[in-house]
Formats: sequence, structure tokens, C-alpha cells
Amino acid sequence: MADLKAVIAANNEKFMACFKANDMKGLAALYTEDCKLMPTGSDTLHGREGPEKVFSGAWAGGVRAVELKIEEVGPMGSDVIYERSTYTMKTEDGSVFDAGKYVVIWKKVGEEWFMHIDIFNTNKA
Repeated sequence: MADLKAVIAANNEKFMACFKANDMKGLAALYTEDCKLMPTGSDTLHGREGPEKVFSGAWAGGVRAVELKIEEVGPMGSDVIYERSTYTMKTEDGSVFDAGKYVVIWKKVGEEWFMHIDIFNTNKA
């Protein structure tokens, strides 16, 4: 289990670095080509255009950093992992823009792990 958590933590570091650099194409490349993104208040978005659009929108809205905190990781077979975690989105001055929770289903493609299904929602009422 520790190895799975390390794999997810390394990929989450890439996600956070891409977001901070405003590299939304790089961020979207962390998802499978046929991914499903299920953000709060939106229909399911299909394909890598979804994460690129959603996270570009967050950047345009003033978010400059995303912090991900893993709470639980586990196997769902040899090529699928689930992750249950929390996120905090911060503005340039470090104030919290949004905080919430998410579940990602990770899928192994070749030798690499990609986010395949990503559902997240805010803690705001």
C-alpha cells in the first residue's frame, strides 16, 4: 500500500507543479485520453479538454496554487487504484479560494499511472 501511495503522491506533485506554472496542457496530460472529469455543478466532461478547461478557468479566476492532501489510497485490481483526498485552492497572496474533497480512479496505461475518473466538490455551502 505504501508503494501505491508513493505513486499517487508523485503524480499529485506533478499536478500541483503544472498548475502553479499555469501549464494546463501538461496538467491535462496527467489524465487518460478518455478521462471523465466530474466537477461541482457541472456535467461530466470527457477527454483531456475537460481538465484543461476547468483548471484554466480556476487560474483565470485567480487561483495560483492547488494543494492536494492524500487521505486514502487502495488497489482495485492490478491496473486501477482509487484515491480519496482533499484539495485547497489558494490565490497569489495565499488566501484560500476554495477547499473540498475528491475521489480519483487512477488507471495504469503501459507503465504509467493516469487519472481516469476525477470527481471533486467544494466544501462551500
